[in-house]
This record gives sequence, C-alpha cells and structure tokens, in this order.
Amino acid sequence: MTKQMNELIAELKEAGEDFEFYPTTRDMVRRIWRFQSDNRSAHYRFGNVLDIGCGKCDFRRWVNELNRSAGDRSSVDISEYFVIEKSRILIDRLDPDVIMLGTDFNEATLIDKEVDTIFCNPPYSEYEEWTRRIILESNCDDIFLIIPSRWKQSKTIQLALRSLKAPFGTKLVSVLGHADFLNAERNARAKVDILHIDKSWMGADAGFDYMFDELFQMADEPDHSKHNWEYDEEEKARVALKRALTTGKNNVEILCDGYEAARKQLYEHFQKIASLDPDLLASIGVHKDNVKEALKKKYKGLKNLYWQAAFDCLDEITSRLTSESRNKILRDFSMLKQVDFTSSNLYAMIVWVIKNYNKFTEQQMIDLFIGLSSKENVQNYVSNKRVFEEFCSRYSSDAKKNTHYTLDYRIICTEYALPGEGWHSWDNHIEYACRTKIEDVCAVANSLGFQTGEIQLPETWGKRGTVYMADEKTVLFAFRCYLNRNVHIKFNIELMKALNVAVARKLGWIRKPSDIAQEFTPEMAKGAERYFNCFRLLDVSKVPCLLGMQSTESCSGEEQEAEPTLF
Repeated sequence: MTKQMNELIAELKEAGEDFEFYPTTRDMVRRIWRFQSDNRSAHYRFGNVLDIGCGKCDFRRWVNELNRSAGDRSSVDISEYFVIEKSRILIDRLDPDVIMLGTDFNEATLIDKEVDTIFCNPPYSEYEEWTRRIILESNCDDIFLIIPSRWKQSKTIQLALRSLKAPFGTKLVSVLGHADFLNAERNARAKVDILHIDKSWMGADAGFDYMFDELFQMADEPDHSKHNWEYDEEEKARVALKRALTTGKNNVEILCDGYEAARKQLYEHFQKIASLDPDLLASIGVHKDNVKEALKKKYKGLKNLYWQAAFDCLDEITSRLTSESRNKILRDFSMLKQVDFTSSNLYAMIVWVIKNYNKFTEQQMIDLFIGLSSKENVQNYVSNKRVFEEFCSRYSSDAKKNTHYTLDYRIICTEYALPGEGWHSWDNHIEYACRTKIEDVCAVANSLGFQTGEIQLPETWGKRGTVYMADEKTVLFAFRCYLNRNVHIKFNIELMKALNVAVARKLGWIRKPSDIAQEFTPEMAKGAERYFNCFRLLDVSKVPCLLGMQSTESCSGEEQEAEPTLF
C-alpha cells in the first residue's frame, strides 16, 4: 500500500467515511475491457457509464489507460461518466467532468438512470442487496460487477436473475474471471468474481415495470402461478425463520410458536379484508371466491414453509445423503406437508426421516463404490485371483460378478461428469456438469465420519478442483473434469480406506478386522482396521436430540468412536 493510499484511508476513517473502500485493480478492469473489445463489434463502446460507489473512479482510469495502450480508443470508449458516491472526501476529489447522480445508493432510484453500462464494486457486507437491486431496477444494456465468489450460493441473487426471465439461449451472466485484492492498492483477502450481466434484450422500461410490480403487486395472469414479489416474500420469510433457529433455544418451540403466530396473523389479515365494504371490493374485482382461494393458497404456503424449515434443520442427516437419496426422501416428505404442524407431528416426521435415511445410506455407499469400479481403479484381494471384468451397469445382474477387491485412491471415472445436464446460461458450465456428482461423494464421506468443508470447483475443464475437510486445511479429495465426460479423482487415502472397509463389511467380503491385513494391499491395509466400525445407522432414540437440533453424537447413550484423524 502506497503512502498516498495510507493517508487517504486514514482520512476516510477519521471522518467515518471508510465505506469498505477497496479500489478496483487494473487487472479486474482489463478483464472487462477485453470482454468488450473481443465480444462486441468494432464500433461498440461502453457508452454512458454509471459507476455505483465510484471511489476514485478507478474504472474510468483503467479503461482510459487500456485504450491508450491499445492505440484504438473508439472500440471501448466511455462517453459520459456518471457516478454515485457517498464519501464527501472522495466526492471532493472527483474530476470536473464526472457527473454526480446521487450520494447514497440505498436512497437512490435506478429506473430513471438511462445509461448504457453500469459498473459496481459494492461494499461486500451489502453486496447481495446491491446486486439484487442493480439486476432488477437498472435501465441499461450491460452490467459489470466485482462481487464475492460466493454469489453463486446466494438465493437473493439467483432469484433476481430468474426474475429477469431471459429468453431461451440468452447468456444472461458471464464470469469474466476470478481475482483478489492481495496485491491491490488496499490489500484484502477477499476472493471475487468479475461478472457481466446482459440486459440488452430487455425493454427500456424494464426497471419501471419491476418497481410497479413491487409497489402494487397486481396480478396480470388468471392462473395461480407465483409472481416475483411472492417469491421474494417467501424468501424473506425463510431467511427470518432460519435466523430465529440459530438463537440456541428449543427449535421445536420456536417453530411451533412461530407457526401459530403466523397462522393467527394470516387469519386476522383476511378478516380485515372481509370487513371492507362489499361494493368497494366488487368494484375492484375482489369476490368471495377469490378471497377464499387466496386464503387457501396462503395457508398451504405457510404450512409448507414451516415443514421445509423443520426438514432443513436436519442437515446432520441430509448432508449424508446423495442427491438421488435426498430427492427420494423429499418426494415422500412433500406428502407430510398436508399434516398439521405440531410438536407431536414433528416427532413423527423425524422418526420417518431417520428410517428412510437408514434405508438409503447403505445402498448409496455401495452404489458409489460400484460406480467408481473399473479395471483401472481396482486391486483384487490377496486371495482373489480372478480377472476383473467391466461392469455393465450398477443395476445389472452383471454388476455383482466382480467381488473381493478394493478401490485405489487414484480413480479415473469415464462418463462421470455429464455436460448438458443441469447447465445454466449464466454461469460456467463446468460447475453444473460436476457439482452434483462431487456433492454425492461428499455425502458418502460424511456418512463415513469425514466431515466435508469447502468445495472449490475448477474454473474450467481440465483444471483442478478441491474438496476440503471441515478444518478447511486437509484435502479430502481433488479432481479434474474433462470435456470427454471423464473425471480424474485423487482421494485422501484415509477416506478410501474407510470406504473399502465399510463396503467390504456390508457385502460380506470381510468379517473381522484381521481380514483387512490379510486381504488388502499393504498400502490400503495400513491402519485401515480402525475404520471397521466407521459406518453406523442412526437410532430412533436420537429423535429428542434432533428435535432440539443438538448433535446426535452427544445424545446417544452408546460410547461413540472418535472422529477420524487424518495423517
């Protein structure tokens, strides 16, 4: 950090105006500049730009420098430069030709700001709300954002993107690159993505249309489909409920009391509607049948909200289920949402989930083992001299012809990543091609006692992705996905030892710990006997603990094995 920057930051802090001021770097702007010059016509410009939270106007500074270096100012030139900036100190430093359109973004409107391009490097403590507003309310063709890489997991941002209803084939969002502030003018450890959001296909009044729908919430369709504002309200309710469940109190009491209070409030609102003058209601098209149908829909939605919140609290169970197992349970669980939301019904629901968990968790572990099995990936038991033949299908009778072998910790999977399945137009295709498969491996690892942490997906095909343990330091497994649908995985050998031992026990290939040393290869057998009891089914006696959302391990009367310690 330069002396000049140090002095500026000190001045901002002293004045109480350091609103997460982290200047945009040249490399970040270069990615945007390159995107404009490579992907648009030779005469395309940034045009009129609105820089929200402009700081020192580093976006314009770097664009101008890159244009000078390229020797071609016309391709990505900036016409007028408009800004929104809160700090008076930074406002005083703005060039005379910079046009102020507001100071506080939270108080500014965007629908009347007709510009070609919006750029924003927002304060990261508020980035979700800033991004949501810019996506929905902006009146422009192009949006460029520098926001934390975790934006992909933000329901707020994903709902906003879906609300745009982009035409089929439109690439709504492009990730132009990844960056950080480690070597910036003001350094920080934040990992960010550089995004482009294309709104050129939308009409000029798109921002006003969104504002009208938000304020008046008038239906324009005769069917019962949900409107964007309804999704937003549901999301707010889910977030508020999730926040309430982190207070450490009895979660059953929180859920049941919250449900009763919400149900009472819902009835009171509809009673107020019923008390209005019938002629007035009729004049605006509100009839008894409409009110009755709306109440029925709201009541059903309220019950769904609380049952889903209860199910979400069972993460200790669901994190150990693969997507296929979890979807099977959820399909059946959706029927339970017709049941009244009471503490006794909550107990019955958790008993039902535990029973289904026990039914699926063994099979998903075996399915994963068989799915990873191929001639290149297996090592026969010492006593097994048969030639390994390829499996036809895990559901085929031929899938059982190969027995008594272990998987290597270095695996090559053919046709494991599935390009085209679950792709979204606004993100890097690789994430949607392999995320489900990788998360399924994590679910089995969790069921074996290896608690997974961060999943770092690769930036592109052929690059390394990494899954860490809960300590965020130990690598559980690393992988590379390729366009030919192959995935190369290198597992932590301890995880593979646990999987080999657990599957061998369930399939009857080994019967006692001493069998491991006799049958496994020396490398795979070393220390593997400690995983002989690593896989356990859940006991219904743990239901009271799950109702309070405590750790199931601490609630069992049995002595629990220690968590596997790697290396």
